[in-house]
Amino acid sequence: MLIKSPPNSRDTSSPPLSKNATHWASGLTTWGPIFAFVVIVLVFGALSPDVFLSRGNLLSILNDQAVLAIMASGMTVVLLTGEFDLSIGATMTTGAVLSAGLVSRAHMNPALVIFLVLVMGGLIGLINGYLVTRFRIPALIATLAVASILDGLVLAYTEGKVIFEGIPQEFIDFGRVNVFSIQVPIFYMMMVAVALWAMLKYTVAGRYLYAIGGNRNAARMSGIRVNRYIILAFVVAGVCAAFGGVIQASRNGSAQPSLGASFLLPSFAAAFLGSATLRRGEFHIVGTIIGVYLIATGASGFFILGAPYWVQYVFSGVILIIATASSGLLTSHRSDNK
Repeated sequence: MLIKSPPNSRDTSSPPLSKNATHWASGLTTWGPIFAFVVIVLVFGALSPDVFLSRGNLLSILNDQAVLAIMASGMTVVLLTGEFDLSIGATMTTGAVLSAGLVSRAHMNPALVIFLVLVMGGLIGLINGYLVTRFRIPALIATLAVASILDGLVLAYTEGKVIFEGIPQEFIDFGRVNVFSIQVPIFYMMMVAVALWAMLKYTVAGRYLYAIGGNRNAARMSGIRVNRYIILAFVVAGVCAAFGGVIQASRNGSAQPSLGASFLLPSFAAAFLGSATLRRGEFHIVGTIIGVYLIATGASGFFILGAPYWVQYVFSGVILIIATASSGLLTSHRSDNK
């Protein structure tokens, strides 16, 4: 018996994206955040050219976000291995409180204090790494527990009070001095970003970290000591967070026991936004820095125009959703058309 096919029954699936359409969509996704950054600068620059485009405002944006950029860069190294670190905010607070306390209460040399605080940050990262790799505790739980412990120790040390008395000018200058009329935290941020970018791009450790993030089992089977490099990633994040705490305490001339809480989520937002920039779906340092300053530039523009303070939070969330959603949609289209 011959059965006739119904009309239009040849293929009911959606047609695959053409090569040009896929190329255009890929370009829109990977360059979208940079395009958004340019649009933000042009729009706010046109609306308030005398203030928004002034040298003072641009340097202020760079300086105010330098600590966040350092912390987010360290976070990026952990994220590209497929892990998370929720303790960087608490590590930053600990670094700020310990550095301010040692120079003011113990009257220690500021240079020695900075070195000791960086070592402390590395030890916190080492503990996080061991909890995750050796004890097989999920990173979210392990780092959250470490953050809680650090918060408790900070409160015990400070008794819930701000440390501000007796901080020497030499320590304050570490975060406030100008170099060629540019505030020094900007140089710290550039040095950290370049060092981490070079490590990830040109060293064996960097290649191994990317391999672990791409396929952990395959990396282990190829002979990479996966646990060692995951621990290294946590150590890097800890050192960056502690360094950010030192800079912030130096800039403020004080240390608050809740200082780092406001830096945690923006660090994640910048890193995830950066993963949708230039290299779709891949965490990298350049993208993270772009993410930090894209969000900060938009927030600064709204502030200059007199928008309510809550607008910057809405703006950050919308930018992050658009970036990650566009990347996810393109990934879905590509997998469907394979």
